[in-house]
Amino acid sequence: MAKVRKIPAAFEGTRGVPGQYTTDPDVATPEQIAALGAAIDKAKRLQRGAQLIKPMPGGKPVPNSPASVSSSGGGSLRSPAGAANAPLPRTAPIATSPVGLNATSKASRPAGTGFAAGLRGGRGSLRIQPDVEKLPPSEAAALKMLESSLVAREEDPKQNDDYTLLQEILGRKQLVEPEQNRLKALFRRMDNLYHPETMTLGGADHWSEDPSARLAGRAHVSVNIHHAYVQIPAAIQAVRPIVNYVPTGQKPEDRQAAQLREQLYFRWWDANDMDLLHEQAALLKELYGHTAAKVYWDPVERIPKVTVIERPENLYLGFGNSDYNRLDWALYTYGMSPQAIQEDYGVSVIPVKQGEKWYPYTSRGDHADPIGNVWANAFERNPLKRETAYEQMQIEVYDYWYKVATSPGEAPLVYNAIYVGNTLVKNDAHPEYGGKIPYIHLPNGKIPGSPYGKPALYDPEQLLREKDERITAMAQMIQSIVGGQMWQLVGADAPDEVPPNALPKPGRVATPGPGNELRAIQPFIPQFQIEAYIARIDRELTVATGLNDLLLGLAPAQVLGSSRAIAALIANYESRLAPKRKVFYSWMKQVWEMCARIWEEKDPGVRSLIAGEYRIEVVAPELTPRDTLELASTAINLVQNRIWSAERAMDRVGVEDPIGEKDLIRDEQTDATLNPAAVATMANVMGTFKQMQMQEQQAAQATQQQQIQQEMEMTQAQADNAQRTLQQGAAGSESLNQPENQAQLPPEANAANAPAPGAQNLVPTTTGINEVQA
Repeated sequence: MAKVRKIPAAFEGTRGVPGQYTTDPDVATPEQIAALGAAIDKAKRLQRGAQLIKPMPGGKPVPNSPASVSSSGGGSLRSPAGAANAPLPRTAPIATSPVGLNATSKASRPAGTGFAAGLRGGRGSLRIQPDVEKLPPSEAAALKMLESSLVAREEDPKQNDDYTLLQEILGRKQLVEPEQNRLKALFRRMDNLYHPETMTLGGADHWSEDPSARLAGRAHVSVNIHHAYVQIPAAIQAVRPIVNYVPTGQKPEDRQAAQLREQLYFRWWDANDMDLLHEQAALLKELYGHTAAKVYWDPVERIPKVTVIERPENLYLGFGNSDYNRLDWALYTYGMSPQAIQEDYGVSVIPVKQGEKWYPYTSRGDHADPIGNVWANAFERNPLKRETAYEQMQIEVYDYWYKVATSPGEAPLVYNAIYVGNTLVKNDAHPEYGGKIPYIHLPNGKIPGSPYGKPALYDPEQLLREKDERITAMAQMIQSIVGGQMWQLVGADAPDEVPPNALPKPGRVATPGPGNELRAIQPFIPQFQIEAYIARIDRELTVATGLNDLLLGLAPAQVLGSSRAIAALIANYESRLAPKRKVFYSWMKQVWEMCARIWEEKDPGVRSLIAGEYRIEVVAPELTPRDTLELASTAINLVQNRIWSAERAMDRVGVEDPIGEKDLIRDEQTDATLNPAAVATMANVMGTFKQMQMQEQQAAQATQQQQIQQEMEMTQAQADNAQRTLQQGAAGSESLNQPENQAQLPPEANAANAPAPGAQNLVPTTTGINEVQA
């Protein structure tokens, strides 16, 4: 074992900088010193290309060497013969460092979950390996250095999750690289048209490769108007639409809940500055044909955030079906400086020379990475070379999102792995995404059979190039006429060489010689309608793009003075823009749905408010003041005719909070200093209501008194009846049956010859035996 006699040191200028580790017995323990010496010896042997023989349980030695990564055909990176793309055996995750993963990373997952379970034996998961010989040098170097680090730690790279995951990333990236290269070439072409970077004596030039730009004496004109055909449709699509949250029912509480969700929606809108994000998204999709939005959770502000992908050529998408409406995985690559990597992830960047080129090696700088220790100590910190090395140290970062299948018919589990160079800094599960990749694709319209849209300059480019060439030809013709008058010397004795005094000069006499004559040479001036041809090109550009003179700022005065003509031209372009705008509004709905789902998972209060309702209605805005006034007038008429409610009218004209707006209206209408007439009317109405209330009270009192009187009478009758029932009358006697005590019969009950009541009874009555009383 080699002996480390002193602290490894490097130099910056003339000052020595101590290394990270030491073998000083006063500082390190004997076990640490022994482990460090063994690791350095092993790393040096590997660096020299030596093979380390490691006996396996079967008794056969297996050589381990970092050089096997770059061997012909991929070497150890491929599956065994006859088992192409076969899943690896299911094994437990191997920890690489105590600080290598987050608290929710794969090291803390239960057995049978995570990347190892999903990739090495999960249903439908296939191991994808890259072709190392076809990888870019930086990616191949990252894979090779990671394998060297694992071999130095006596680990089998094939059984290491970090290595297998990096293989998966590079393999999938390699599968879609041809399409990405095609898109990159198209994007660079569009960039040159939108913003030319070549500067000539005349300024920015987007076709400087033409010979007319390099030949002396030739006119060259670059008509840089391409950006107008990108910015104008992007600006119109980015105008804030009218967004309303759709109630789940017709009950008042349903409408109230929808209003509260709408207030939450606009809070999220303002927190993300969606007006600016929509402007960027519309511009990028018009320029490149497509872009995407990434949704993530901000733990500081505790709100879902949205970012728009600025460079779509760095976004690799794995579509899951032929309709391109499902994503299996997404990979976004970008560069970070060593300083940013150290601040964000705590990872050190070490330049490593392989052959004649330097490559960055990322390491956490602990005893678990002996290769990193050796390379860090061997790095030459030369001030003249340091700046150049720093410029070359832009580390490629892989932001990789993938799915792990759970059960058939159920949503998969989404994972996010971040690789900084060859170091895995994150591999966390994100169940809050509900099995969806958090990249929402936004195409510019729809091309059948393609997931991408068409750039705005795709069709007009040829017409604009023709316009450049024809205007350049016209400028060349003008230059040939005004560039200088040409002469010829004619005569019998005209010399072959023109004497200096024969050339006409201002204020001087030309002497061509005796018998000679100076004649002017008239240039050929073709006669054709160049302006008519340019106008025809402009007409074809209008047909291809739909941008008329009004939108380009070239409308004549008679058009600008007619609001009806302006509305007609705007409406004509709106119909051309409608397909792309509908796709844009659908993308807005998808972004909000994913943000709302994440918000529900992270905030219980928001979960109770949203309650799984994500449906919003997006209505295209009015683009001209005339349209706005017509819409407001229509809403007023419908409200006055009791066809629309005030809330529906407010929603239609774009009021964000109808409930709050009605409260403000009530406050203003009850302020006597602002609306005295309305307050007086309200006072009269309240007085009328008060009088009506008094009359109703009096009528109620009268009715109540009448009811009390009736109840009293009824009570008295009941008491009398009870008294008669309870008290028995005096016993009768036969004297009461005498005729004088009989009641008078009614006249109709008497006989016909009976005397009338009160008349004298002439019929004799018997008083005794044989006695008659007259």
